[in-house]
Amino acid sequence: MRLTLLAASALAFAACSESKPAEPAAAAPAAETAAPAHDMSTMDDAMKSADASDDANTAETADGFTFHTIGGKVESVHLPTAAGVTWTASTTDTALVEIGEAKDETMPDGATHHVVKVTPLKSGNAVVKFEKRQGDSTTPVTETRNINFMIH
Repeated sequence: MRLTLLAASALAFAACSESKPAEPAAAAPAAETAAPAHDMSTMDDAMKSADASDDANTAETADGFTFHTIGGKVESVHLPTAAGVTWTASTTDTALVEIGEAKDETMPDGATHHVVKVTPLKSGNAVVKFEKRQGDSTTPVTETRNINFMIH
């Protein structure tokens, strides 16, 4: 009974209220711009520390490693290399990460790594799969590394 009275009161109030024309629709938000090069303001202190250690790293990137990063910041994946070794990189998350330049580089300790640049594009979690072959892309895969990107 109380519910019926309450509903009737609400209807009566609505009927007596002054009607106003509909508000014009708000303008659509501006197109999303590219993320700043290295704005870490969205990361907490633990994530900032993890990101800083990623940046300083020149060791091989282990299978299952996670980069804590932001959109627009280029990360470097370090892979072992030797004569005749090739690595291919792929991802199903092309909306989240872009695979870029790959080349052999000499590290401070004298070791040579195959360094692949990966650019996170927007927030989310992505995986880049690296496949190692002794020879070109037609030879069998001898090692696989899945590298994670936690993009803030």
